[in-house]
Amino acid sequence: MNLINRIKLFIKQVYRLSRNHEKHSEIVWLDLKKLHIDAGLKHGVYEKDRYIETMFEIQKGHGAAFYYMVYENYFHCRVKVLEDFPEELTTDIFVLATHFNNLLNHGAVTVNVDDRFVAYHIKQHQLISLLHGAEMWQQINLHQDTAFDIFKAFQRLVCEQEAPAIIIADLLKQHQKGEQRNEDE
Repeated sequence: MNLINRIKLFIKQVYRLSRNHEKHSEIVWLDLKKLHIDAGLKHGVYEKDRYIETMFEIQKGHGAAFYYMVYENYFHCRVKVLEDFPEELTTDIFVLATHFNNLLNHGAVTVNVDDRFVAYHIKQHQLISLLHGAEMWQQINLHQDTAFDIFKAFQRLVCEQEAPAIIIADLLKQHQKGEQRNEDE
């Protein structure tokens, strides 16, 4: 980045910081909508409730609604990774969710027993997105990549009746192999 672009970025950041607290949320919300338009993503914008719904294929032939929101000073990403799980698997669902929550650096896997679904949620303080627009896109990508792994894990639990510990062990092995390949390149 050349000096002129750095100066422009600095002035933009100072201007954004100088705005009042409510304006910060408004700016991040506008940036989020612009990001979806610029990326060409098919999405629905819900102005009154301030969220965006975007459909992504989470597994071949299976789509999921990803929700992006700005509220309570945070930029949030949320997706249901498992809907309507069998009641008899509730204990294993909690065990697998707990394994993920112990491993995740960002976000949390939550289990809603009443409506029988599992969600993955990640949030980042809006000041980060306010000052560094690329961070919003990186959070969306991190959320999607992690959601794909979580979705696959819960599908193995529900469809294949695989034990949570084995699912997590296999996932860790897979990620270690991926990291090793990246180091070799």
